[in-house]
Amino acid sequence: MSAPLTLPDLSATPLVRTVRIEEPVDLLGHVPAGVSGAWLRHGQGLVAVGRAWSVRTSGPDRFAAASAAFRDLASRARVDDEVRVRTSGLIALGSFSYAGASERPSTLLVPRALLGVHDGEAFLTVVGIDEEPELPASWRDLFPSSPVDVPAAAPLELEADHTPDEYQALVLQAVDEIRSGVAEKVVLSERTSVRTPEPLSPALLLTRLARAYPSTWVYHLEDVIGASPEMLAQTEDGRVFSRVLAGSRPAADDGELDEADRRAFRADRKERSEHAYAVDSVVERLEDLAAEIEVSAEPFVLRLPGLEHLASDVSARLHEGVTSLDVAARLHPSAAVSGTPREQADEIIARLEPRDRGGYAAPVGWMDASGDGQWAIALRMAHLTGERSAVLQAGGGLVAASDPVSEHAEALAKCRPMLRALRGDAEA
Repeated sequence: MSAPLTLPDLSATPLVRTVRIEEPVDLLGHVPAGVSGAWLRHGQGLVAVGRAWSVRTSGPDRFAAASAAFRDLASRARVDDEVRVRTSGLIALGSFSYAGASERPSTLLVPRALLGVHDGEAFLTVVGIDEEPELPASWRDLFPSSPVDVPAAAPLELEADHTPDEYQALVLQAVDEIRSGVAEKVVLSERTSVRTPEPLSPALLLTRLARAYPSTWVYHLEDVIGASPEMLAQTEDGRVFSRVLAGSRPAADDGELDEADRRAFRADRKERSEHAYAVDSVVERLEDLAAEIEVSAEPFVLRLPGLEHLASDVSARLHEGVTSLDVAARLHPSAAVSGTPREQADEIIARLEPRDRGGYAAPVGWMDASGDGQWAIALRMAHLTGERSAVLQAGGGLVAASDPVSEHAEALAKCRPMLRALRGDAEA
């Protein structure tokens, strides 16, 4: 069981107003220093400031408790939305913990103000609780220009939880468990603590990530920030979409694999096996929530700077009343971030990763008053742990044929986006 760690006002009435911005808006040019949350892709999405309402939950029922609190709030909402696009009106941003036993709470937050761009249309949403929200004279009063980007003045201080030999020994332990039949796949990760020479700026990190990795879902809420390539659950008009990534190959110098290497990657039995487990886990868990499930006929290669993935898209028709957060809760943790079978994989992870995963590899995204929304998996990420400190976390899926050296290289490659953002330059 779980209960809200912060119990919201059960009588609160949100008054929400969304107005159209007639001029074009460069969203990445208006991520303010005081940003409280963001969801960005291809120059569109949402940037948030302030906190009008929030709920924090914990335990195995953290998703259901947060969803119920927000649905209750939405049932009382008075919304004046002159734009009526996908991300206008009442929106909650969310970040959940990986495990029910996590010390880190899960959060749904309704911001005081949101600047949004959807299909080229810009808008401003303001929210008041039990009072009319006040529109500023200009949207720029709430969302001034992004901070000036200045690269780090000195090198970052990096310290991994393990030496390369120690991490590779952990990989061997996991592979031994797989070969002995305890599990078929296990996703092991490594943490790297970072000290920065200057105070961290979430606004700068967001704009750097969004410009360098425009095809990912760039996110920030509470202590998590990152650029995820993996959509866990996206719902709209009664349908759900999920993009499954499992199987990865680093490419040198932020480039791409050559065609011969890419063909070998797509045909690699180890990579295909790891990918199949992840796809099957999504399909199996959707069966109670949806019908007419469709899967990519063959995995395709998703190309990102310095790293390529095997990817498959899954879509289905949702049963009546199922929300995006319902789907995210059912799919989490998928085999792409946990393993197969899930219970055995998570038990191995708990033994080999003694530190709490927190928000790593957990759902992060947004939901509207009707329950539609987008929930990515918090990957290529960092926990912001202090004014000048962060913890990066990344890993990879292990199967019986996994090689410890290659798996260590993959985990390091997946830290590259956040390291580049922290440094403010092209080095990794």
